[in-house]
Amino acid sequence: MTVERHEPAIDPATRRESPWWGVHASRYLFARPFVEQRRILDVACGTGYGLALLAGSARAVVGADADFDALKTARSAATTMSDRSAAVVRSDACRLPFPDAAWDVVTSFETIEHLRDRAGFVREVRRVLAPEGVCVMSTPNANYTRPVDGTPRNPFHVHEYDPAEFRVELGRRFAQVELLGQALSSRFAVSPFWDDQQRMPRTLGPQAKLMTWRVLNRTPAAVRDVLSRALWGHPLIPSEHDYEFSAAGVDAAPVLVAICRGVRA
Repeated sequence: MTVERHEPAIDPATRRESPWWGVHASRYLFARPFVEQRRILDVACGTGYGLALLAGSARAVVGADADFDALKTARSAATTMSDRSAAVVRSDACRLPFPDAAWDVVTSFETIEHLRDRAGFVREVRRVLAPEGVCVMSTPNANYTRPVDGTPRNPFHVHEYDPAEFRVELGRRFAQVELLGQALSSRFAVSPFWDDQQRMPRTLGPQAKLMTWRVLNRTPAAVRDVLSRALWGHPLIPSEHDYEFSAAGVDAAPVLVAICRGVRA
């Protein structure tokens, strides 16, 4: 597995300073309806920022990650959730230390693209999932990231899937695979991410908005958000509530999100 971590701020006071919080945390909010009063395993949980987002409605939450330093932070986060049930374990994503059918829900966001044994990872997730369980998984969309001759531009990624390929990979182990695309709300004319900004049309209108965005981004947060709201009706940096998940946008979305159910015979 290759290591890449975009760890959004856990401290609520600093979340709005970084765009990473919104794009990552939105996936956990998306998964919440599936975890109500159920046992959930979050594979590759990183520093555990998602555990608190899931634990409020789940019966029990466990985060698993292979990185010892990340788990130290995750363990600290889990122990502070006094009225919730959460824990963390160190584990390889392809060798999970749990019995068969141990979990009602498994989440794993932005994991599979880092793995060499991707088929083994999907097999292992299916193994620890209860027969009526649900897996919610995400990965970058190769239609958007555009690997060069099959090689991802991101040096930390081993392989990136297009929607059809991702469906086939998951369909080898799951009877039902629903694919959605995760994308920033259309209210935001300018994405906070450099790669997205490079894709903006080179025409006058979009480039003027981009230039304005970059000027605002250099100002203090309180000022920039007042100005951004006045200009565009929203804060400059998207929050976890500013991302949409849609089957209609799956082909062109930056990120693919899969909802998997059932055992493949």
